This record gives sequence, C-alpha cells and structure tokens, in this order.
Amino acid sequence: MKNFPKTTVKVLPADLNMENTPLFYSLLGKFNEIYDSSLSTVNILTSRSSFLAFYDFLFLCHGEKIEFANFEIKKNFMRSLNRSREIHRQNLRSMERFYDEIVRELFYKKTKLTKADEELKTKMYYFEQAYSLMKLVFKDEKRDSWERYFEHLKWVMEILLREMDKPNLNKIIIALLHDVQEDLPEYADVVRKLYGDYIADWVNALSKKPREQYITDQEKEVCWKYIEMKKELLWDVAKKITEKYPEKEFMNTKKIKEKELVDNMNEEQLVIYNFIEKKLKPFADIAKQRRNEDYFGHLDNLCDDYLDVKFADRIHNLRDRKWIDRDKAIRKVEETEQYFLHVALKRNRKAYDLMMVEIKKTREEFDF
Repeated sequence: MKNFPKTTVKVLPADLNMENTPLFYSLLGKFNEIYDSSLSTVNILTSRSSFLAFYDFLFLCHGEKIEFANFEIKKNFMRSLNRSREIHRQNLRSMERFYDEIVRELFYKKTKLTKADEELKTKMYYFEQAYSLMKLVFKDEKRDSWERYFEHLKWVMEILLREMDKPNLNKIIIALLHDVQEDLPEYADVVRKLYGDYIADWVNALSKKPREQYITDQEKEVCWKYIEMKKELLWDVAKKITEKYPEKEFMNTKKIKEKELVDNMNEEQLVIYNFIEKKLKPFADIAKQRRNEDYFGHLDNLCDDYLDVKFADRIHNLRDRKWIDRDKAIRKVEETEQYFLHVALKRNRKAYDLMMVEIKKTREEFDF
C-alpha cells in the first residue's frame, strides 16, 4: 500500500454508520484501487466475503495508514463499523445471509412465500444441503491464489443472484455444485442421489473430461512412454511428501495436484520433469484444443440454467486476475472471445456486458 497516503482522522461523529461517512468512501476507493476491484457500497454491505475483505483492509490500514486525532474518534470509528456490521447482518453466517437473500429475491417478491412456509422450507433444504456439502468436500482445496476453492463457488453463485437476470434456485444449486464432478469425481454419485438426474446431468456437463481422453490411440503409442515416465516420477515425489509429512495423509484424503508435486521436486527430478513436459507438450496442446472444442463448442445448445452458470463461472474467472500471468490472461480473453461472446450476445445480454467489462480491464491491466 505504498501509494496510499497516510490519513489523519480529526472528526468522526458518534451517531453515523460507517457507510455514511466521507472516510468510508475514501477507504472504499483506495480498496478498489489496490485490489483492482469495482465494489460499491451495496457490494460491501450485502456480501459477507466482500465485507470481510474490506474489514481486513481497514485493520491493515489502521495504524499504518490511518491515524486518529484522539481515542474518542478511534472509538467512534470502531463503533460505527460494528454498527454497520449489525445492521446489515454481517454477524450472520454466510449461508444464513444467502438463505435470506434467496428467499427475499427469488420467492417473496414473486410469490410472497416466506421462511415460515413449509413449501419454501422444502425447496431451500436443497440449497442448504448443497452449500454445506461443498463447503465440506472442498475444505482442503485451494485455487492458484491460495484462496479457498469454496470462495469461487460462492462468487459464481453471487454473480447469478445479484448481477444476472432471471436467477432461480436450480441455477444457484448448480453453481454451488458445478466443479465437484471435475475436481472431486468421487462425489458424483452422491450428487445424483441427493439432487436427481436434472441437476446431476448439468453438473456433469459443466465438467471437463481428462485431456487423455482426447488423444488418439495412434498418438498414445508415440507418447505413452513419456506418460508412464511422468506417472512414475510424480508417484515417487508423492511418496516422499507422505513420508516427510505423514500427518497430511496426501495419498488417502485428497487428490494431489501436479503443481504441488512439482513444488516438492529436487533439482534432478525437475530436469527430468521438464524434459518429459517438452516431449508431451505437442500432444497436450492438441488434446486441449480438442477438449475446448468439445466443451465450449456447443454452448448455444444448452438450456438457460446450465448456460447462465457457465457464463457466471467465466465472469468470475475473468475477474480473478491477481494471480495469473500475462500469457494466461491472453489465453483466457481469447477463449472467451472465441467461444462465449457470440452466444452471450444472443442468449444473455447482461452476461455479455459483464464479460466485455472484464475483457477490457484485463487488456488494460496486461497491456495487450
């Protein structure tokens, strides 16, 4: 935060909520600048994840970038912040807040159903179940940014609920479940048993198949030797990790990501790994191209529930730019332009507009 000038707060009325003070807007502007976001006051006050991120930011600023003229002003600052937290129900667990918002926006406004109605309780049970199950099964999973993977599922759900047109409960549930088949296939049968064929089929459709399935038998004959060498190398590294950190129980409790294994290789293993990757790259590139054609090439044939989840997922992936390099940013934008934009323009103009905003920001940030 070196570009953030130090601020001295000389006046802060005791009876104002934090969002009604000039200090709040100044800090929100600086938060958006530093974290390359465009959150509004409403975003901050109605999203628990956004509120907590901003809350952490305030305490990071406190002492380092914000000084208070006296103790009373500092006390008013804390009191107004906590008052806003209470008023906007940020003391609730995240699931409870989403539950209330879904009931209000998707049901009460249209049908006058409330949380007390048994019909609605039955419907919302599936939301509670999906939210809790995904939070549990993804508890050890992290994105490249080391953020909890579950946060991505919540962001996709939030985009559907708050930014896109015609949200419904099916879309919300599919958004929460959309990566389980691909990342944790052992739970696929559980999803089908709990949510039925409609939800399970679309969750399956949202999941990419392994690249190996897109290599022909003839190509496998050429590259098989290197695939086996790579498997053996990764297995040796995994065993070493397990021996070194037995409490992690890598082999039994989670799918080990290749990046994690590469990070634990010694110099000799890295040389071998890079040699294998160089030999396999032409096959990996063509397999990826075929998979993309299979996965993205038929978007316009999909039902709205699935398609809108896919759009929301793409929007969040475009927004999550903090931990990607320029090459990956270019690939993500080109992929979006090739497969998504023409479909979104025809089927969901709001999704199209949101993607265009993120494409523009990505091009400006990475200068391409």
